[in-house]
Amino acid sequence: MKINRILLVTSVLCFSLLGTGCGDSLYQMSSEEEAIIALYSAKAVAKFNKNQITGIANARVRKGELDEEYKPSEEEEVAEAIEGEDNSEETETQIDPETGEPIIADDADEGAQAGQDGNSNGLSFTDAVGVDGVDFVCSEFDVSIEYKPTDSFILSRVNGKQYVILSIEASNTTEADVDFSGISKRTYSLSLNGGEKTNAVFTPLANDLANFKGKLGAGESKKFILVFLFSNSAVENISSLELFVTSDDSTRGTAI
Repeated sequence: MKINRILLVTSVLCFSLLGTGCGDSLYQMSSEEEAIIALYSAKAVAKFNKNQITGIANARVRKGELDEEYKPSEEEEVAEAIEGEDNSEETETQIDPETGEPIIADDADEGAQAGQDGNSNGLSFTDAVGVDGVDFVCSEFDVSIEYKPTDSFILSRVNGKQYVILSIEASNTTEADVDFSGISKRTYSLSLNGGEKTNAVFTPLANDLANFKGKLGAGESKKFILVFLFSNSAVENISSLELFVTSDDSTRGTAI
């Protein structure tokens, strides 16, 4: 009995669905209607395909535009020129290749980042380090898989990396001692060939400029070092070095 009811309900539904079909054929567009749709589509693709994320602003078909004798009025030409300028400005927006979203640059953030990166700006080594009364000169640099300045200290080999050691000479040009413990802390970073950039490696050496807290006597000169660790690929064919010194929330850079 239950099966018969199910069959009956199914049959009724089938007849209902079949009976509700209108049976009309597909709408046949005229040649003018087809032309309107084709023109609208072509405009949309041509004008807005480069910046689809911001959406389509206007792709209308003007009255009479399909006529062979159609010529846009002066007002329409001006409006199209303005739209073209707006669209060209929008297409300058960079798109994130991973997310597909537009990258919006904040001028203030870019300015702050530029200050943090500390482009060299033609500063001398002395001005970059910024210790009053002391001249600094980077005389040379060495590249090594390990660094052993004394018998009691060694920076061991690191797989896939090499050390870059800067040799720096500091000269007190004043008639008084310069106490390095009284100056603000400085952090050092080095960039090779304008690419890979890394901070100085800590060492307990007495002549490590990054950690020196002693005094430099009047007229005295002293040799210092700064040690950095880079990937093997970064130290191949070194053509330029840039040292960045940060203190008091300010970064200064110099080309070596």
